[in-house]
Amino acid sequence: MRTKTHWFRPRDEQQPEEVGAAASIRAWRVATAAVRTLSEDGPITDRTGGHLALVEELLLFAVQYTDRLAWLRGLADESRRRLVEAMVKRLADGIRDNGSDTDAGRAFLARAGERLNEYARITYAGEDPGFPAYNLLGQRGCDASDRPRDLWLHGRLTEVEGPEMVADLRPVIGGLLGNLGVGADEPAGA
Repeated sequence: MRTKTHWFRPRDEQQPEEVGAAASIRAWRVATAAVRTLSEDGPITDRTGGHLALVEELLLFAVQYTDRLAWLRGLADESRRRLVEAMVKRLADGIRDNGSDTDAGRAFLARAGERLNEYARITYAGEDPGFPAYNLLGQRGCDASDRPRDLWLHGRLTEVEGPEMVADLRPVIGGLLGNLGVGADEPAGA
């Protein structure tokens, strides 16, 4: 999958909202592909809407990773807030359009704030989320799938799907952040 990460306009014309919208498209693709792979490899949910609930958790992981990467690479706080807000709103629209519940988008927005706070308490080693962040993804993904004690699903989210998401998102988000004048190749201070 390719995502356009470079706009042919001067940097002073780029808006964080545009970057957030583009990042949300990539996050959606990666999250839905991960759930598709999980459902092919084993049973991941026994309830209606469970696949979308797991997609939502993967999307929230992608949002927090985007936020953390923007912060690590030195994006100004106000621009970072606007980028993350645009990303979350765009994803909430997608959840609303793809779910059977008309309030799913609003519920996603509320959960986004909670989840971002949870992930914010976790320390990263450089740009890598590390085991604590992946473990939280595994725990929340299992809860969302109504399989809180499913060791297979937890392990797959923690050891496979989470790291693969990060490997896919890092260059795309980095390229998108470059449009806002933030270093696309190295973290701030490196």
